[in-house]
Amino acid sequence: MEQKTAIIAGASGLIGRSLTQLLLKSDDYGQVIALVRKPLGIQHDKLKEHTVDFNQLKDMEDFPSGDDIFCCLGTTMKKAGSKDAFYKVDFTYPYELANRALSAGGKRFFLVSAQGANMKSRVFYNKVKGELEDKISFLNYRTIYIFKPSLLRGKRKESRLGESFAQAITRIIPFIGPWKKYHPIHADKVADAMMKVAKQEDKGCYFYQSEIMRKM
Repeated sequence: MEQKTAIIAGASGLIGRSLTQLLLKSDDYGQVIALVRKPLGIQHDKLKEHTVDFNQLKDMEDFPSGDDIFCCLGTTMKKAGSKDAFYKVDFTYPYELANRALSAGGKRFFLVSAQGANMKSRVFYNKVKGELEDKISFLNYRTIYIFKPSLLRGKRKESRLGESFAQAITRIIPFIGPWKKYHPIHADKVADAMMKVAKQEDKGCYFYQSEIMRKM
């Protein structure tokens, strides 16, 4: 089988770091192109880093060509500093990435979204994520996979006090019945699920909730 080229954005994030390692280990991919602001600090024969100004993504002339596009971009309201800045990172960047990669020959798009994503939500975070899912789902990719993890577990480079507190609380909550879908999931498990899905030969748009990813 001919090896494919993967493009990943958000390779320095919690899910992105794990996913990048899995892509580099996979025999299905002959090259992994990471769109980065600064070097990842990873040395590998298959890895090519492409420095990108995400504010100029839409007009970027030398956008690389790849088969599978993995989008792990995202931030928090606290880190972004404002709703406008958050919207730029969690909607504008991923959507422009999807459009630009599609015009460069991308065939499949893999998006990391969130459990509560809903374009009609009153919660700004969930509303933005839902709007992105809706817009991405109408793009003319052969296949679109949208992954909706609940609260993520894993070791971040930066400390997030609120998230750490939430993770501590969730360890003592019995996630049963209707609460089962909110059970936290480790970032490595999300990355692993994405790689397993990448082996499938589907056409259309598919959604993967945390509960499904945990069982894969």
